[in-house]
Amino acid sequence: MPAKKTGKQTSTKVRQAKLTAPAREEWAGIKLVATDVDGVMTDGTVLYGAQGELAKNFFIHDGMGLRLLEAAGIRVCVITSEDSQLVHQRVSRLMLSAYKPGMKRKGEALKSLMTSYGVIRQQTVYIGDDVNDAEALEAAGIGVCPPEASKSARDRARYTTKAPGGRGALREVADLILEAKGLDPVTLWRSIHPDVSSSGNKV
Repeated sequence: MPAKKTGKQTSTKVRQAKLTAPAREEWAGIKLVATDVDGVMTDGTVLYGAQGELAKNFFIHDGMGLRLLEAAGIRVCVITSEDSQLVHQRVSRLMLSAYKPGMKRKGEALKSLMTSYGVIRQQTVYIGDDVNDAEALEAAGIGVCPPEASKSARDRARYTTKAPGGRGALREVADLILEAKGLDPVTLWRSIHPDVSSSGNKV
């Protein structure tokens, strides 16, 4: 008679399944990308002064990746537990689909976005780096974290980027999705800037 599986054994098998690296076909099916801010869009550094939050470090290559995803028709949303004017300005500049500040339960916020955009779990990516991202990482079809993420995040991510948070992690994910879909970044960029004589701004 086979030994009865314990709850711990079952939990381990589920965790191993979640850690299976995403196949190319899964990246190709993505329609929604949601991300945390501190530690993912930035390197986690925040400069404070007497007036409060003064600056956050954003990486231009990451911004370009997010713009290219939007150009490809993929919704890009930012979910954060903070409410930062600096982040609001960054999201507006990049013309992303949604900004959800003050979200302490990011998993619920992600599920709400999935419902709003009519996408399912398998069509969703979430990128996070800490314990407050755990629920969203579990809710997404592909949970992603940067290499310096907390154990809580790493244990729930199916893909760990080679590039660090705030220094290319988001661009790496964007490139994986666009490549899997067979989309050329240069062609996408031209599609959102058809007039070569018009002046452009860095992302």
